[in-house]
Amino acid sequence: MAAVAFNSIPLFNLVLAAGAGKRLAAVTGGTPKQFWRFDGRRTLLEYTLDRCAPLASPERTRIVVDAGHAPFVARLPQLARRGAILRQPMDRGTAAGVLLGLIDVLCADADGVVMLMPSDHGVQRTGGFLSGIRRASLYVHAGLTDVVVFGITPDSADGDYGWIMPVQPGASRGFQKIASFIEKPPASLAHALFSTGAVWSTMVLIARASALADLFRRELPDLWHVFEPARRMGERQRGEYFQQRYAGLPTYDFSRDVLARADGLALYTWPSTLGWSDLGTPSRLARWSGEHSLGRAM
Repeated sequence: MAAVAFNSIPLFNLVLAAGAGKRLAAVTGGTPKQFWRFDGRRTLLEYTLDRCAPLASPERTRIVVDAGHAPFVARLPQLARRGAILRQPMDRGTAAGVLLGLIDVLCADADGVVMLMPSDHGVQRTGGFLSGIRRASLYVHAGLTDVVVFGITPDSADGDYGWIMPVQPGASRGFQKIASFIEKPPASLAHALFSTGAVWSTMVLIARASALADLFRRELPDLWHVFEPARRMGERQRGEYFQQRYAGLPTYDFSRDVLARADGLALYTWPSTLGWSDLGTPSRLARWSGEHSLGRAM
């Protein structure tokens, strides 16, 4: 790998904050999880932006929200200083949400390196998290791969997670090739995956923006052909264009319909000691909150 200082690689941060958070509605009082003040002080979205602040400046940060989130965004007046807020007119699946942010990045720098970041996860050891992102950024910058997907070593056979099977499960840490993605497997398959060295998918990835666009162009051409013309529009015209086109968009899942179909992706696996959780169910939230603190960096 070429000896390049990490600070010389300016990253874009594409933060996905458009989810409805329905599974945690009973806990959050109906507030979408990313806008919920986990500890009564800061929202999960704010903690995510804090965690990523050493990696990308506000000028290179894109925050994708849903138009229906306007009341929650209004309660965070400082959010606009943390990055550009991109409002999707309605929910048309995670693939459309990713592509909405990606188009904005492509307009700024098609060859830029972008990290895709869910806005509502918990991470205990921020230092280990940042170290992995930096390693993957150097790996992509050096041309050793175009896309790195992040997994986490599982501590249980939880079928509610998405799973990734490496080509060589159990191999030493580092970058590996991906054999397959398995979305929320039944219990018997989850136990088999756990015992054979598969890892949980975190939905965090690092990619060259142009390479991520190529994945959409190849795997979801109908969606790409709707979004691609927006690259040649100004910001206001782009907003009006999507306002007209979003209702007719097909609904796709980014992990299932883009990543799982793609070849040649690299995998970087964080250890379970990172203290990561997607906080996706009341039980996982209760377990994680009992063990970890969102603000701790190690």
